[in-house]
Amino acid sequence: MPEQTLPKDKTALSKLYQDTIDYHRDYLNRLHEAFNQHCEAIGAKAKDQLSKIDESDEEKRKEILVTEQKDLDEALTQLKTAINQNNADARKKLEEIQNKIEESAMDLEAELAKL
Repeated sequence: MPEQTLPKDKTALSKLYQDTIDYHRDYLNRLHEAFNQHCEAIGAKAKDQLSKIDESDEEKRKEILVTEQKDLDEALTQLKTAINQNNADARKKLEEIQNKIEESAMDLEAELAKL
């Protein structure tokens, strides 16, 4: 989510908290879809390459499969990195919002104590 100043209103903070969760969920869904498409493309490329190789050429077939596996492993590593980074960003933002909510609750308690 874009960097922003946190509102002071508890209702606005609660909405921002939920919006942050929704944004994170949507991002993960888009990331998952992109990952699946990328993996399908890798598989289709390998399948196409294999169709052009004679069945008896085991060495070349193995080379194509090894490359496919390497590409899939790299895609998975990139996915994990993106998820971990986004999780950390979302967690940080949610903690900031929660701290602001708790801070405003403490301010309210202090005002009530004065009465």
